[in-house]
Parts: sequence; structure tokens; C-alpha cells
Amino acid sequence: DEWKQALGKYKSLSADGDVNYLSRTATASINIGTDAYFDNDTILSQFERLFEMLEFKQEYKDSHIEIIVDNARTHTKKAYSLQEFGKNIGTRCLVEKIEYVDENGATKVIDCYFDQGTNKDKSKGLVELCKELGVQLPAKVKLDEIR
Repeated sequence: DEWKQALGKYKSLSADGDVNYLSRTATASINIGTDAYFDNDTILSQFERLFEMLEFKQEYKDSHIEIIVDNARTHTKKAYSLQEFGKNIGTRCLVEKIEYVDENGATKVIDCYFDQGTNKDKSKGLVELCKELGVQLPAKVKLDEIR
């Protein structure tokens, strides 16, 4: 049996992990992380499993197999949480820039840090970011009210 031969050589084919394979296949589902994307290690482990199994698949014994992979970067976008930002200049900010789509569907980028002036290299804080985005805030607004 092909599966028993493959399992004899590659014990990892029967190992449990974060990837949930359909029995005796390279087809899988995963428990995705918080960003809802496959990471490189998961993708590579699926290819490794496929190559280990192909060696024993009789239907493909005399075949030349080519695999085409879309090499687009895995996850490059980030969902921002307002909990990651402080209110004022120089406060908590975990990202350099925010990319967003405006009301006209155009992609825009806003810097989260000053690149010149007396506040150079300091984070802008939510109050300043709101000003740049044209969001009107009441005087003496509290951080929780901005969020």
C-alpha cells in the first residue's frame, strides 16, 4: 500500500500539528492565527508533505511534475486597533504608517511619526492623526472617546 510505504519512510506524515490534513493526502486545513492568513512555515510544511507522498504515488510514477506557486507575499496588511495608539504626541504607537482606503476608493498612507520640526521622530498620537484626517474632536476629549 502506497500510504504504508510513505509512512515507513516519513514518520512525520502521521504526526499531529497545527495543520489538519485529510487522511492520506496533502490537502489540509489550518487553525489560522489572528491575522487570518497562512504563514510561510505552514505553506512550506504542506509542500514538504506533498513531495514526501508523491514519491510513493504509483499513478505519477513516470510523470514529470511541475508545481506553479504564486509567490505573492503572505500577509502584508494589518488591521489596526486604536488600543495600540496613545492620545498625545510622543505616546504609544506600534506602527510607522497607516494605509487606508478613502471614501473615493483611493489608497492613502498617513505617517504616524513626525519627520521634521520640533517633534521629529515622535509619534503623532490620535489627536494629531485625527486632525490630519479631518476628524473634528471636541475640546478636552478623552482617549476613550476618540477610540
